Amino acid sequence: MNDTARLAMIRARLAAIAPGQWSRVHDGDGCFVEARGPMGELSPVLRFNPGASDDEIMLVVDLPETLVFLLGLVDRAIARLKPPVRQDVQRGEAQARDPKNFAAECGMKCQDPSFKVFLEERHGLERPLTDERVAQKVRGLMGVTSRRELNDGGRASEAWRQLRGEFDAWLRAGR
Repeated sequence: MNDTARLAMIRARLAAIAPGQWSRVHDGDGCFVEARGPMGELSPVLRFNPGASDDEIMLVVDLPETLVFLLGLVDRAIARLKPPVRQDVQRGEAQARDPKNFAAECGMKCQDPSFKVFLEERHGLERPLTDERVAQKVRGLMGVTSRRELNDGGRASEAWRQLRGEFDAWLRAGR
């Protein structure tokens, strides 16, 4: 499996366990991890062997939060690698080297757990944070019926650039 596919798989699995809030719990049988579900319900995820160290336990308990953090770092690193805006000397116009296929870019962002949380926090996306719910929210924010319309230029393309910029700024601020 290549790196891109592996990252996509990790993002999908993380989205599937949303909200990804895990807690360390103790009972008469020892220590276990409990997950909070999308409706607030609590479910045991796994039980630790009595010989597990505190560091091992906390590594597992913090895993969803750690993955969100690390994926955010990856996203910010990729954003920093994008070519800068350059000045076209002959025409005197700023030309951003944005991908021309905004629809594809939007489709990938809609699967990104960090983007889902951004839409939830900043634009009122309701849980569960599914890919379809995210796509519907983005279409509504952009005023389009299909993400393909983002490639037509004009208002929808500019709205996508603005939303993408808000998301990048949100990531840089550390949410």
